Amino acid sequence: GETPTWQGYKNRLHHALRSGDELWAAVWNAGLRVIDVSDIRRPRTVGEYNYHPPFPEPTHTVLPLPFPVAGRRVAVAVDEEHDHVPGQPHAGLWVFDVTNLADIRPLSMFQVSEMDSPWSRTGRFGAHQFQEHMSDTLVYVTWFSGGLRIVDVADPLLPREVGHFIPEPSGGFDSPQSNDVDVDRRGLIYLLDRNQGLDILEYTGER
Repeated sequence: GETPTWQGYKNRLHHALRSGDELWAAVWNAGLRVIDVSDIRRPRTVGEYNYHPPFPEPTHTVLPLPFPVAGRRVAVAVDEEHDHVPGQPHAGLWVFDVTNLADIRPLSMFQVSEMDSPWSRTGRFGAHQFQEHMSDTLVYVTWFSGGLRIVDVADPLLPREVGHFIPEPSGGFDSPQSNDVDVDRRGLIYLLDRNQGLDILEYTGER
């Protein structure tokens, strides 16, 4: 019965991740929603936050950390880069205070400079996706031509990069397009390219 007030598919469910009795839903240009599914027959929205506008890139994924961070319940969200308009912010990683779902608030953002990749001028550059499960405060997140970025959100007000890997372009493409990442129980990192390529890595930096 809802009447859309937006054009085309600007507001739509990209996908949702389950955390306990909650679904954490990325709804593209409508930001994020938290849905209570404790009664799966009667899902209900219990939290929402939309930052479009002013931020131009759509919300791709959102997920809470499985433990409090600095005395707060914290969630991370990532936007997906599309055709970049010069002068506008690239897609990046968000950190939210979700202690009170009725009053979700942004705490910080993490961005990668175009100067941090030799391939930032070819293909998509900004963020896309993070690993969809977490066991500590490290967020493994892909930047298209910026490669893999490992971001520590132990201080949710000041996320910091603690490791990165930028693949070489392959298959005749002008830039890497790091698309998805996962980490197995041994700590091996699987970094998948949107066009061609799979890198298997190991993080040996600080924990």
